[in-house]
Amino acid sequence: MTPLDTLVSHLSKTKLFSALPVPDLAAIAQGMRPAEFSAGQVIFQRGDPGKEVFLVVDGRVRLSILSVDGRELSFAHATAGHVFGEIATLDGGARSADATAVTKVSAMTLSQSVLNRLIGDNPAVSRAVIAFLCARIRDTDQQLEAIALHPIEVRLARLFLSAVRLQPGAPKTGRVALTIGMSQSELGLLIGASRPKVNGALAMLEDSGAITRTDQGIMCDLVRLQDVAGLD
Repeated sequence: MTPLDTLVSHLSKTKLFSALPVPDLAAIAQGMRPAEFSAGQVIFQRGDPGKEVFLVVDGRVRLSILSVDGRELSFAHATAGHVFGEIATLDGGARSADATAVTKVSAMTLSQSVLNRLIGDNPAVSRAVIAFLCARIRDTDQQLEAIALHPIEVRLARLFLSAVRLQPGAPKTGRVALTIGMSQSELGLLIGASRPKVNGALAMLEDSGAITRTDQGIMCDLVRLQDVAGLD
């Protein structure tokens, strides 16, 4: 498989471009450029101009904002196959959040000028962008609802279930191994809770049999996690 074919394969698995045919994906891939970031490196900050969209090839990126009192709220992590930085790139405004490499990150970038040209030239790309942004809004609404209305163990159970669903070929029942790849503090940032409360919620999930913590990560009992999460 050539580097272009590999990138096309990555793009075909993203929420933004997955509905596009291979020729359109190849056109996008040809306009992308590689970028590397070390762990802890700031990729961009809130208020920066949005000059490109990022596709994570490998690694983990934290997307967060700072509150007026200096507290950090992490609302999402971008991992392999995720696109981020699209809002400011599309509307020409400033970045709406900070992006920081949690681990070493390999990424591909698509410049604003190339993206705008693709949107102007190809209605399928335009439709893909609209669908992606609508999905972003729905995800944000659900996350805000979860933080506002649900106990921490419910938020954590839903986070684990979402992570399991992202794994290729993940079953809907049974037990599934999950590598979290982040600290309890990072988990807390994602679900709007302190580290001690996350630790307590993990213990609660383990006591209920929904998870079993191991040296490699956690073993999830999907049926019990769904019960805790309040999902069918």
